[in-house]
Amino acid sequence: MYTQIVDIFNSLKATGLVAFLIAVIPATYKLVKPLIEAKIKTEKNTHIKQGMELGLKLANAFVPVVASMPALSNSDRKKAVNQFIDSNLKNSGFNFKAETIEGLAEQAYQYYKHTLKGDNHKAPVTPAPTNDVTPDVPVDDDPEVFNEPQSSEQK
Repeated sequence: MYTQIVDIFNSLKATGLVAFLIAVIPATYKLVKPLIEAKIKTEKNTHIKQGMELGLKLANAFVPVVASMPALSNSDRKKAVNQFIDSNLKNSGFNFKAETIEGLAEQAYQYYKHTLKGDNHKAPVTPAPTNDVTPDVPVDDDPEVFNEPQSSEQK
């Protein structure tokens, strides 16, 4: 058995196949390794991006609901949103750090507050009614604006 293996190896060595494989395998590895690493990194980034988009959609959907609950304090609202986002992301197969989830919730709250004008921390300000009647005709302080241009003969 041993002699048969040695005979096969000697015949392969004589044909140069062993030298060819010794040269080609490391070269192929060096060429293919960066491509495989880039593909893995791209897949990983795509997975993270999908998770962040899902988390932001969940936060944008849940923040207005929680923000309109007067029974909850601000910290309770924040905890409820963070727990909702975290549990739904984990159910979908994403696992993010608490800081990331808090950032998603904060981004959704800022969107709600500034874009949708849903900030409930400030009391709505309604201007007091006045008895002043504004004229419909515009008033101009400069009387010369309404004068017709005078020709050189009229001056």
